[in-house]
Amino acid sequence: MIERTFARQRKLLPFASTASGGMEIPFYQVDVFTDHIFGGNPLAVFTKGECFQENQLQQVAREMNLSETTFVYPSTKDEADFDERIFTPSREIPFAGPPTLGTAFVLRMNGSVTSDPIRLSFKAGIIPVWAENDKGFMQHPPAKTLHELNHSESIAKALGLSVNQLDGTLPVQVVSTGFPALLVPVISLKAVQGIALNPQILKEVLGPLGIDMIYPFCRETVKTENTVHSRAFAPGLGIPEDPATGSVAGAMGAYWANLAKNDADITMTIEQGYEMERPSLINVEISKQEGKTQQIRVGGQTQAVFKGMMSI
Repeated sequence: MIERTFARQRKLLPFASTASGGMEIPFYQVDVFTDHIFGGNPLAVFTKGECFQENQLQQVAREMNLSETTFVYPSTKDEADFDERIFTPSREIPFAGPPTLGTAFVLRMNGSVTSDPIRLSFKAGIIPVWAENDKGFMQHPPAKTLHELNHSESIAKALGLSVNQLDGTLPVQVVSTGFPALLVPVISLKAVQGIALNPQILKEVLGPLGIDMIYPFCRETVKTENTVHSRAFAPGLGIPEDPATGSVAGAMGAYWANLAKNDADITMTIEQGYEMERPSLINVEISKQEGKTQQIRVGGQTQAVFKGMMSI
């Protein structure tokens, strides 16, 4: 019912002046990577970014206080349909998964675009987003393994774990498809669920690597049909924990594909957000050729939650 109302009223959002002479600007809130509202990653989308002054963008994101808030602009590039900027409560970031899929969902829903794929231009590059059945899929940039680290005591302590709770059969790596993260394999679901983050030690671990997120995961899952169970922490970005991290899901998919020494394509489902009571499901598809990853696609469902007006 909420979703139907959201879609039906999309044309009832004209810009209006406030009594003080300001402007009321519409925005949409959606939940990304979930099959029901109040799950997944909540995202605010402002489809008229040009209505804001530059210094207001971070202020708006801080006011929304979600993992990410997006601002959409007419594209400055012929090969893209829209430009998009992404802000966490503390800073702008070049790319993230929920803002990509969630913004494409809103642009389709409000009639801003009917083409498929939608081509969104970010600081990290142009990302095409397809609508397939009830899901959206985005193509990620090629994955890069930036660092490989030891299963160190400092990494374990940053997560509130002991070294023997890390999975020594899998590598600890920094992998990026546009947003780098430290992927840390953990031995069990119980250990992942018991993580107690130490922000100071985490800062000491991530700082020299020049990254902001740690992404612990394990092969044991809550739902047996899923591939891995993960969590994501980026306190330096104002994100104590992220319920669904699509940008790192692509990196996780490339990491997973590299473990298989063959050319078989890989399909995996990442579960995340359970510890936050916002369960998320992220679908990852990897195509390989001659032992190397050729294409990375990440997708999932998006749910409309509500629309609002911000007075500026």
